[in-house]
Amino acid sequence: MFEPVSITEKLMFATARIVGQKANGSVSTGTGFFFGFPGPKGHGRMLVTNKHVVEGVANAQIIVHGFPHQGSSMRPKPTHKLTVNIPANFWVPHPNPKIDLCAVPFGDPPNPENLIPFVTDLNADLIPGPELLTSLSAVEDVLMFGYPNGLWDAVNNFPLARRGITASHPALDFQVDGVPTTALDIAAFPGSSGSPVFIYNGGSVPGKDGSLQIGSRLLFIGVLYSGPVIRADGQIVIRNIPTNAVPVAEISLMMNLGYAIKSREISALVDAVKAVAKD
Repeated sequence: MFEPVSITEKLMFATARIVGQKANGSVSTGTGFFFGFPGPKGHGRMLVTNKHVVEGVANAQIIVHGFPHQGSSMRPKPTHKLTVNIPANFWVPHPNPKIDLCAVPFGDPPNPENLIPFVTDLNADLIPGPELLTSLSAVEDVLMFGYPNGLWDAVNNFPLARRGITASHPALDFQVDGVPTTALDIAAFPGSSGSPVFIYNGGSVPGKDGSLQIGSRLLFIGVLYSGPVIRADGQIVIRNIPTNAVPVAEISLMMNLGYAIKSREISALVDAVKAVAKD
């Protein structure tokens, strides 16, 4: 296994494929990502996904990279895989019921091999503020990591990367039923729910005034949760990105558009997780 160096290589370790079985026997697949924050006892971490990904799932399972616990100062490398089970009552919902986000505290889970998770934590420094968002153009390149239709690099335990563009201005709230949203021109399939969405420029960063700066830019702008579909009768319907692909009587066509909850909503979720950790 390689040691991540580039920005995109590090992001490959930021997500986890969430799998669980629902009461009706169907298998739910979605995407979760790791988010780090300052905690009362040092660094805190949580796994974030959409509430509808784990709804009705008694026990969710993820597989993360890991490394053996070692007392030396050697730089850890992702040499092992670690399976982690997450009971339903561990998930903490976003305090706003309209926001389709939840999280679970994620530290170093006990395991027979004494492995420590090797993951990349997203953090608040990657979330752009109002001034930075205003400096962006209406159409920006976006990058998304996830598990469309449950597909993944099963041998190496990695997500799939997808590219697209912003379909609404990142500085504006594209309101969907009162949820602060960014619209994306990107293919969003079952299993992509919970995928972190970034504005990413590698090597050079374009300015909306036509300027060009040498360097790279990574901004965490949202979490994919839903998208519009066209029914056979031509009506456009907004639906959560499904967690499983099943045949249905109603014919719906994907529009290759996705809706992402604004990343600023993560802050309230961090507070909710901290509050639970204190209890």
